[in-house]
Amino acid sequence: MGSTEQDESAVRKAIEAMDDAEAAAVLTGDPQGPARLWANDLIVNAPNNQVMRFAQILDRMTHQTALQYSSFERHREATLVRRDCAVTMGYEIVVPTGNVPNAGKTVTRRYTNIYHLEEGGWRVIARQATNAAVE
Repeated sequence: MGSTEQDESAVRKAIEAMDDAEAAAVLTGDPQGPARLWANDLIVNAPNNQVMRFAQILDRMTHQTALQYSSFERHREATLVRRDCAVTMGYEIVVPTGNVPNAGKTVTRRYTNIYHLEEGGWRVIARQATNAAVE
């Protein structure tokens, strides 16, 4: 069963709305916000060059000052939709806060988010983020 252009456009809009919602949820500092958008088996290649899983990310958000920002902008440059997978790519400009590397500095990083349709909803299943500049 193939999808129509209209179907793909609707999925693209839904994915892009989720991509924006994830960035907004991370900025609030509440771990449950972004967690609602992530798959339980989420895997992330983080800007600190560590591969992390869902539970590790939630732990850092809950018990440490990691993933806390005074500013978080996401600039999406591309979205690709294929059946039950979607990918967004672009760059983010963030200002970390707390006891973390680069706190108070403006960090520009490249990102890729991979979404999968599961149990009737889209979830982020993988993410890559690489710091490109720190000012």
